[in-house]
Amino acid sequence: MKAFYCLAAAALSVAMSSAHADTFRLRMGGGHTTGLTYVKVYDTFFADEVSKRVKERTGHQVRFIKAWGGSVAKVDGAIEAVQNGTLDIGLSPIGFEQSRAGLLNYSAYIPFTTPDPTVQAAVSNRMIKEVPALQESMKRYNSYVLGAMVSEAYGTATTFDWNTVEGLKGKRIALAGTNAPLFMAVDAVPVTLGIGEHYQAMQTGLADGSLFYISGMEAFKLKEVAKYFNKSGFGSLSTLVAFMSLSTREKLPDEVVAIIDEVALEAAVKVGELSKQRDQDVEAKLKSEGITVNTLPLEERRKWAEAVKDLPVRAAKELDGKGFPATEVFKTYIRFLEEAGYTFPVDYQL
Repeated sequence: MKAFYCLAAAALSVAMSSAHADTFRLRMGGGHTTGLTYVKVYDTFFADEVSKRVKERTGHQVRFIKAWGGSVAKVDGAIEAVQNGTLDIGLSPIGFEQSRAGLLNYSAYIPFTTPDPTVQAAVSNRMIKEVPALQESMKRYNSYVLGAMVSEAYGTATTFDWNTVEGLKGKRIALAGTNAPLFMAVDAVPVTLGIGEHYQAMQTGLADGSLFYISGMEAFKLKEVAKYFNKSGFGSLSTLVAFMSLSTREKLPDEVVAIIDEVALEAAVKVGELSKQRDQDVEAKLKSEGITVNTLPLEERRKWAEAVKDLPVRAAKELDGKGFPATEVFKTYIRFLEEAGYTFPVDYQL
């Protein structure tokens, strides 16, 4: 009889625990498709690991409703979607969100950074952890920086062969608006377009090239219209961000939020690792298919960097004028990269 009561008590304990277990449905989306590394990592690793760990550790369940490829938010709309509650987690290429995420976009203002995504990822994570102003800058949009992720190394796919700065003069390059000054400085013509539009732009002659990752030659089939890719030295940037609604975070149990944050940090590291490997793999594949892959010589990179060395100063002053501590953020970023072993081709006098 005693054993019976013990078993009954145990069963009651389990039932009570189950009664307090909840299912949380989180809407997650962004403008890009899973063809891009950072989206794929969130679509698979992040979603799977959060669901698994929450179930194992808390008994709760987290289920993700995914909306990639702009079905809910376009490339320039993820922050707004998080702010108004359409998405709980929004992935954003913040080069398209300058008005909202200008300070977070610090790496885009300091060109010719490290081409190694794993180095950039380590610095990016350190920036979020040690520079509170970055997180603070997004509170006005009801947004929390869940994960600051890095891109693959930026380069230029073109319909023409080139390997000098002079070779870009007068050429039309499709890109995100934030990057336009890089090309204006060398007398190229920026054409602001989302990556999904670059193929048609080159096919129709609207653009002669595309500023993007080498993986875009595969993922967006740019190799069909651009037979040349130049490793221009712009580097890997911390310009891909997962934002989470502050309202959603407040409604979730603390232990669930802690797991989400834990996996987001791991996802950021994984994006860096996969991006580095993807750069190498795609380059080898393209070369085997007859695509010309050039590396812009160091002297040409220095020449280009010299032409844009005032950009960080101007950008910092503009953001400082809006009440952001941009100059200090930029200086910190440069210092962190130097401490990680990277040397810029020019000295940006901030």
